[in-house]
Amino acid sequence: MWLPLSKSFVIPPAELAINPSAKCKTDMTVMEDAVEVREELMTSSSFDNLEVLLDSFGPVRDCSKDNGGCSKNFRCIADRKLDSTGCMCPPGLSPMKDGTGCYDRHIGVDCSDGFNGGCEQLCLQHMVPLPEDPSLYNILMFCGCIEDYKLGMDGRSCQLISESCPEGADCEESRELPMNQTLFGEMFYGYNNQTRELAPGQVLKGTFRMNNFARGLEQQLPDGLMLATVPLENQCHEELSEPTPDPDFLTGMVNFSEISGYPLLQHWKVRSVMYHVRLNQMATSQSFGNALHSLDGATSRGDFVALLDHFGNHYIQEAVYGFEESCSIWYPNKQVQKQLWLEYEDISKGNSPSDESEERERDPRVLTFPEYIASLSESGTKRMAAGVRMECQSRGRCPFSCPLCHVTSSPDAVAEPILLEVTKAAPIYELVINNQTQKLLQEATMSSLWCSGSGDVIEDWCRCDSSAFGADGLPACAPLPHPVLRLSTVHEPSSSLVVLEWEHSEPPIGVQIVDYLIRQEKITDRLDHSKVETETVLSFVDDIISGAKSPCAMPAQVPDKLSTTISLIIRCLESDTMYMFTLWGVDNTGRRSRSSDVTVKTPCPVVDDVKAQEIADKIYNLFNGYTSGKEQQTAYNTLLDLGSPSLHRVLYHYNQHYESFGEFTWRCEDELGPR
Repeated sequence: MWLPLSKSFVIPPAELAINPSAKCKTDMTVMEDAVEVREELMTSSSFDNLEVLLDSFGPVRDCSKDNGGCSKNFRCIADRKLDSTGCMCPPGLSPMKDGTGCYDRHIGVDCSDGFNGGCEQLCLQHMVPLPEDPSLYNILMFCGCIEDYKLGMDGRSCQLISESCPEGADCEESRELPMNQTLFGEMFYGYNNQTRELAPGQVLKGTFRMNNFARGLEQQLPDGLMLATVPLENQCHEELSEPTPDPDFLTGMVNFSEISGYPLLQHWKVRSVMYHVRLNQMATSQSFGNALHSLDGATSRGDFVALLDHFGNHYIQEAVYGFEESCSIWYPNKQVQKQLWLEYEDISKGNSPSDESEERERDPRVLTFPEYIASLSESGTKRMAAGVRMECQSRGRCPFSCPLCHVTSSPDAVAEPILLEVTKAAPIYELVINNQTQKLLQEATMSSLWCSGSGDVIEDWCRCDSSAFGADGLPACAPLPHPVLRLSTVHEPSSSLVVLEWEHSEPPIGVQIVDYLIRQEKITDRLDHSKVETETVLSFVDDIISGAKSPCAMPAQVPDKLSTTISLIIRCLESDTMYMFTLWGVDNTGRRSRSSDVTVKTPCPVVDDVKAQEIADKIYNLFNGYTSGKEQQTAYNTLLDLGSPSLHRVLYHYNQHYESFGEFTWRCEDELGPR
């Protein structure tokens, strides 16, 4: 980087006294725009990086005596750093609000926060050496009480030791309980709306002061929890997807066979939604309140991101509970899937079991497809006949009202309904009362969602921290989507053509994908893929869409409002040859995503057996009797145009019908010479 400077000369006041009218020109500047001056200034004021620029100002403090003037357990750092006064906290510690020392925000309180650390009576400090380096220490602050008082359960309030409960009152009625072992307890925990997972920290307070019960449930429900029971006739729903090519087969090393085609994958799911749950009370838990209070006055984004990692970025407002079972079925090819489905339809349309006891045990009209697939195997679960396999899993215990369950629930399965889906959630920063803390937590939430917690969200892009740049000097805090290259699910490879596709994914904030790079390699050694004969790298935007440099590559589908799929047709390929295709996504800063590749061998050309028979007849007629030079040339040109598979079929048909007049290879050498 370089700092733009200008060489200027200010006219002394004494010279201005010569002309009274010049007194208004005290800040007049004469600029020199000579090329030599500018080059000299650029050279003298250039720095390789920010660290070199900061070093040019010299040490920020003299740490050789009195800890450089740094108070308490601050460390004195002589080197100049960004956002540093020379006094830095030991690793893992943060400055107190009054700046007099360093402490661990995740342990204890801050007595200097202006609120006595939230303590009702005393806020105490204790020096604790750090286990990693005993020469450094942490200022541990905690609440205490004066004589005749004891610390309350919240760790902040104080109670008289002799104090007793009022007559008829329940001293434990307001006590907060952990909700991890409670029915519908997930409603009180944090939630990450990006990963769709529950957070380990409890965000909302759970109490049992009111008699909150629901019909059909023996357990008491937490206060503020409302339940809507789904009628039995609407609880059980079955879904069976259309069979599609197995996505794992279509990427990476593809062992494609033109005879069997793609292997297929089909998903089956039965879901029993039993309860719609809503939480009305929004009182924060003690642990979440303590964590928020410890952040009052904090400015470090890392502290807020650590809170989000533990408590999630959202809290749950509404959810559905019940039971769910799913099965994945793999077929070796389309023919096997079609045959099994037709057999299942035939059985489920009225054929009943011959054994009357079996008929009483299960009605054949509710025979599920996975149950039929499992019946084809001796083991009944994993290994199937004819290359078919199935894997099933269940969440919760199947209710008796649902006749579609396939896997019998184990005795260890949870009897209560389980969380199936969060239907409504709100940002966790909405629970914060302190406006400044709420603003910082909201900014940290946006940073965590879109900038990996290492940058600030500015409109629709990420301003990365100085520590969040890659080795190439490009900002790397916004994660790049990873496009997965695969063979087309619709068009199978042919002897000269392959159709590739991938999903175009772009987050609304942080990353803007502007191009894709596609590399094509012809592999000469099937055992050693590093041996390549030709290599071509094309830009999807500049080369393929424009069509200027890629006559053998053309787009088949681009993203629109209905689909995010990009399809690419690769032509001009050689038959029976292995190719590797590699894809990268490129963003507007020039960063490349992780690569994704597909390696596939093109099949041999499809042989037209009828045409091979006709060519065999033609060659016999040309060789029969006297063969003129013109007839020899015609036979030569005809055979020269044939590929290896077609030539083998011509040889087969010729020898089948005309071998008595001479074997095909011998006749060709006799008529055309050994070529």
